[in-house]
Amino acid sequence: MTGAAANFEYVTDPDRFADLCASWRGLPALGLDTEFIRTRTFYPKAGLLQFGVATQCYLVDPLLIDDWAPFRRTLAGTRVIMHAAGEDLGLLHQLLGDVPAALFDTQLAAAFLGEGFSLSYRDLVRRFCAVDLPKSETRSNWLKRPLSPRQLSYAAEDVRYLAALEEALAGRLEREGKLAWFEDDCRRLAAGAGENENPRNWPLAYQQVGGHETLGERGLLLLRRLCHWREREIRARDLPRNWLAGDRDLLGIASALENRAEIHAGDIANAAGVNPKFARRFSARLARMLNEPEQAPGPPPQPRPPLSLAPRQRETLKRCRAAIQREAGRIGVCPELLANKRQLQQIIISQATSGEIDWPTELQGWRQQVLAPALNTALREQGGEIRNTTP
Repeated sequence: MTGAAANFEYVTDPDRFADLCASWRGLPALGLDTEFIRTRTFYPKAGLLQFGVATQCYLVDPLLIDDWAPFRRTLAGTRVIMHAAGEDLGLLHQLLGDVPAALFDTQLAAAFLGEGFSLSYRDLVRRFCAVDLPKSETRSNWLKRPLSPRQLSYAAEDVRYLAALEEALAGRLEREGKLAWFEDDCRRLAAGAGENENPRNWPLAYQQVGGHETLGERGLLLLRRLCHWREREIRARDLPRNWLAGDRDLLGIASALENRAEIHAGDIANAAGVNPKFARRFSARLARMLNEPEQAPGPPPQPRPPLSLAPRQRETLKRCRAAIQREAGRIGVCPELLANKRQLQQIIISQATSGEIDWPTELQGWRQQVLAPALNTALREQGGEIRNTTP
C-alpha cells in the first residue's frame, strides 16, 4: 500500500537546528540520511540532511548552517539509524570531522538476517512496513535552491520508516544471536569513514591499482609514491580521482621506470600507455618528486601474490565458495557477508605458498571464528591446513 504523505519541517534557521539537536540527545535513536552531489568533485557537497524522530521528519538545509557543534554533541550520545551508511558517513566526516558514536545500518542488518545483500531502503520498507514508496529523485540537483515540494517529500520519506525498520530488525538480530556480530560490523563501518582521510593510509592506495602485483620492489615503491601524490592532489584540488590521473597512467609510469635509478621528465612523457595530456602537465613535477628521497620511508611494499589460480587451486576455490554457502545457510546470513572471491583467492594462494594464513583484517573477529573450520576442511585437499597467524 502507499502511505499518507510524511509530516516534515524544513529547517533553515541555525538556532532552530541547535535546539532540535539538544532535544534529540535524550532519544534512544535518531534516523538520519543525507542528500549530496558528487559529480565533479572529490568531496561530496551536502545538499540536505534528513532526520526522523517518531512520526516527525526534519529536513535541515546545510547551506544555511555554520555551527555544527550541537550536531556533533548529538552524534556523540545518540544511536543513529541509517540505511547503506557508507557514503553518508564519509559526508558526515568531511562536514563535521566526526561520525556517530553508535550506528545501526538497516541494510547491513538485513544481510545479517539473510534477507538479501545490499537491499534498497525501498525494498526493506515494502517488506517490513508494507508500504510502497515513490521512486527516488535520483537526478535531483540537491544544491539548487529552492528545493521543490517533490524533493522535500521524497527526502522525508527516506527517514520516515527508519525507526520502524530498526525495531523490527534489531529484535530479530537479538533473537537469532547475531546482535554482537552486527554491532561489531557497524563499529568497523563507522571507524572506516575517516580512514580515507588519514594521510598515513594514502601510500597504501597502490594496492587498489589493478596489475600492481606484476611490479617488482622498485616498481612498487614508485607506484606507492605516485598514488600517494594523487591522493594528496585530488583532495587539494577537490577533483575526482580519475580526472587527475587514471590507474593506467600511474601503473604505466611505475612499470616503465622501475629499472631506472634516476628519472627524467622525458621518461615519464614517453612511458607506454600514459595519457599524453597528463604527461605534458605533470611529467616534470613527478620526475622531481620521484627522485627525492622519502622523508619518512616505511618498509618497502611487498607485492601481493598474483591472484591467478592454477587448475587445482580453482577446484579449491569452488570448494571454499561452497563452504561459504553452507556456513551462510547454517547461521542464516547472506553469503556475501562472510567473504568475497578475492579474499578466498588470497587465502588459497598464501596457504599454498607458506602453509599459513594471515587472515585479512576484514575477516578477523567473528568471521574468522565461523569460517576457519569450514575453510580448513576445504583447503585440506590442496595440502596443509590453515594455521591461524592472526594475533
